Amino acid sequence: MAAAVFDTPLNTTDQSLDRVLRAGLPVALIFADGPTPFDAALNDLARAEAGKLLVVKIKPGENPESARRFQVRTPPVLVTVRAGAALTTAQPVGAADLSAHVAYLLGRGPRPEPKAPPRTEAPAAAGAAGAAHPLTVTDASFEADVLRAAEPVLVDFWAPWCGPCRMVAPTVEKLAGELAGRLRVAKVNTDENPRVARQFDIQGIPTMMIFQGGRLVTRWSGAEPEGAIRRRLQQAVGLG
Repeated sequence: MAAAVFDTPLNTTDQSLDRVLRAGLPVALIFADGPTPFDAALNDLARAEAGKLLVVKIKPGENPESARRFQVRTPPVLVTVRAGAALTTAQPVGAADLSAHVAYLLGRGPRPEPKAPPRTEAPAAAGAAGAAHPLTVTDASFEADVLRAAEPVLVDFWAPWCGPCRMVAPTVEKLAGELAGRLRVAKVNTDENPRVARQFDIQGIPTMMIFQGGRLVTRWSGAEPEGAIRRRLQQAVGLG
């Protein structure tokens, strides 16, 4: 089957990605939830290499299956793909990385040296109720740490690759310290704990839930500002 010729970047989703990767051309796959500093370079690349290369963009926040598949953690991320198999990854990617990785993908340059992994904050350590940091909760500990907790619990369902999750994280951390002893603040990594994510039908992240006495009081999705989260806590359990 002959590959179609595209001279502009394509957008894809979890549902259509495999079809794009099987189109018969090498693929420069960009994971980004919004504009990037090198969008103009992507446009130029798609135009210059039309018929030889597909430039494809996908939003990791809206397409978690693809983000997990290619281990996306710090967007924007570039993954070069040939014959359906990933060749190289630049995470996070810059304009210089783009040129080097595409040159290798097209057989015009050496394989780029892997970048050092980005520095990330260590996940909050699990601890007893009243700790000054969020409690890390897993599939195995959710019932004991959340459903059997004596105090109300704010649960943050998140993942490392999720930009909006990083936006709301400082508020979650702040509430954990400020309300220690009155509110338990917990974090569940949905990538690592799929059973709980399925149990509560997590469709997008961040998703926040407030539990009291083992009962789900309220839930919402999206990175809301601190004031809005405090209002929800006040309305749900009289805290905030």
